[in-house]
Amino acid sequence: MTKTLVELAETEVRTILHGAGGVFSPGDQVSRVLGYLKDAGRPEAVAAKGGRVGVISLRDLLGVDQPGRTKVESIWNQVGTLAPGAAVIDATAILVEKGVRALPVVEKREVVGVVSQIDIIEALTEVSDLRNMAAKEYMQNPVITVEHDVGVAQARRMMLDKNISHIPVTRGGRLVGIVTSDVIVHTFITPASKTTRGDVVGKKVTRFPGKVSGVMDPQPLTVGLDADMLQVVQGLSESGKSACLMVDDEGVVHGIVTPREPLGLIAGLRVDEEIPVYIVGITEEDFFERAVAEDKLRRIVAKNRRMYEGITEVSVRIKKQSTQGERVRYRLNARVMGPNVGFNAENEGWGLTETFDGLCDALEKTLRRAKKEPQKGARRGRRRPNPHLKP
Repeated sequence: MTKTLVELAETEVRTILHGAGGVFSPGDQVSRVLGYLKDAGRPEAVAAKGGRVGVISLRDLLGVDQPGRTKVESIWNQVGTLAPGAAVIDATAILVEKGVRALPVVEKREVVGVVSQIDIIEALTEVSDLRNMAAKEYMQNPVITVEHDVGVAQARRMMLDKNISHIPVTRGGRLVGIVTSDVIVHTFITPASKTTRGDVVGKKVTRFPGKVSGVMDPQPLTVGLDADMLQVVQGLSESGKSACLMVDDEGVVHGIVTPREPLGLIAGLRVDEEIPVYIVGITEEDFFERAVAEDKLRRIVAKNRRMYEGITEVSVRIKKQSTQGERVRYRLNARVMGPNVGFNAENEGWGLTETFDGLCDALEKTLRRAKKEPQKGARRGRRRPNPHLKP
């Protein structure tokens, strides 16, 4: 166990992905996907057609009432794809930010595999750095719990409303089990492969009868409050369970750790690239506040970078126009550039600092105005997505 968190973050996903299995069409019935997931014992499946690729997980099926009449394209997650050479840190960033369980890996327009939370958790079991990270510092708290006599239908509604997949079950405040979205789907929603003569495929599921005590896992994965993150990921990997509960000696739940938290440790290593800024036409002696000026330009561009993700650099050209005693008149031109964007702003005036401030104001107005009135050239062909970046 020698790999560090940084080394894992830089590892290519091709080393940890698993096969895609059956690939469905967006027009397929959800009941077919559910049948595959149950028969194959997998938590997710891939759907693809005509360049569109997405993932369906068991959690996505929780809100489906009529699986035989619901199409995959109405519930799948299209949050991007990865190339086999993408780094694990790129995968975790998307999984955490988008709240999905898996991502398709595509090469030459073909789905070659899937990288999932489970795959990354397995890789994390070899990271000794996690021994130095107390699990209680990363657990979700407070935790939503239900008493053992609460109905399954109520628990399902709580999951949908709160966007959660795990609810610890208690009796008198003490842990007795856990109910998950996956077990509710497997228990109450009928896949195509499990229908028998007399069943109606796609029949609306209007009730989820019974109490959570009847479907809960009575032996949830638990650790003490002094556990480290390595113990948690090893427990998740070895047990095959999708959540770890942190409890005290009295059986009271204090927190929950799902794969999202360990993955967040990797995603947190990602640092946005600093936009390079070039100021030309003037010497350091003439522009003693150069670093401050560069930082001001970066902040202006950063405000708009989500709208114009192609921005790669900013340049400012400075020209002396005339002098009047000790005063100097300048003309400044700024250009924001990228493969699919290009914006210009200019300003002229007396004094370099004052003229530069006016240039920054002009550039900010240009970018704001362009948001409302997109550049005419913006629709010339579709930009090819970079599989190493967030979609």
